Amino acid sequence: MSGEPASDDAARGPNPVTVVGIVFATIVSLTVVAYTVTVSAVNLLAVEVLAYPVSGVAPFIVITGAILTIPIMIPTALISMKRLS
Repeated sequence: MSGEPASDDAARGPNPVTVVGIVFATIVSLTVVAYTVTVSAVNLLAVEVLAYPVSGVAPFIVITGAILTIPIMIPTALISMKRLS
């Protein structure tokens, strides 16, 4: 009947573990793409065009990888906290 309340399963929404897993996988995938594009651009411009040595450019690649971990951690933590509260 239309006057009956919805079941508890329908009212709760998706499983928090599933939501966090999907969001985490999506963010990691996008980060891998961003890192690959950054490494390719730095390699093309700095090493091949400007003829910098690879050892001189390597720290910038490592720093880029470290910076790109931030977009993985923050949204995952925020979504986890929201879904679990």
